[in-house]
Amino acid sequence: MKLVSYNIQYGFGSDGRYDLARAARVVDGADIIALQEVERHWQRTNEDDQPEILSRLLPDYHWVYGPAFDMDASERRDGRIVNRRRQFGTMVLSKLPIVWSRLHTLPLRRTVRPLNTRNAALECMIRAPAGSLRVLSLHLAHIAAEERLEQIDYLLAEHRRAPSDGGPWSGADDEPQRNWSNGGPEPENPLAAIWLGDFNMEP
Repeated sequence: MKLVSYNIQYGFGSDGRYDLARAARVVDGADIIALQEVERHWQRTNEDDQPEILSRLLPDYHWVYGPAFDMDASERRDGRIVNRRRQFGTMVLSKLPIVWSRLHTLPLRRTVRPLNTRNAALECMIRAPAGSLRVLSLHLAHIAAEERLEQIDYLLAEHRRAPSDGGPWSGADDEPQRNWSNGGPEPENPLAAIWLGDFNMEP
């Protein structure tokens, strides 16, 4: 399998040009793609819904988006509220179905200067040919090593607990009339995992 991780820096290249199509061309063809710094409804990117645009540019992929932070971007238009959220986060795209996902918001240290932002790790379970695994698209802090270490400790603890925690639900469905399982078997939460992303540090 070909895995690709790319911090797209909300679509801006090293030449300062905003071009999501160019970013999509770079990663197209990989089996699993982890993207960081993907956003929705920011002035600097024309209020674009980048996950939706990327999904159209990469139509052969299943995808999940996880916002590291989420703020109001709604407006009143034609006498009604248009509800929108200004978001910034990570994204996973996969040629294989993404069975389940969950978002981990990572530990954050409040700063006065410089600006610090909430980071997150988006975890997706995929049944690959060699077996089920969890793929994480993560973005660690850029401010300080101490904050990154706290985030890594958190993720390692979650990793070790994965098999015992189970997936999004577990156990027998004792309310069949409510159909919590949607007729499916209990989804697994394998120990095997691959961490992809922007670690903001050298190996």
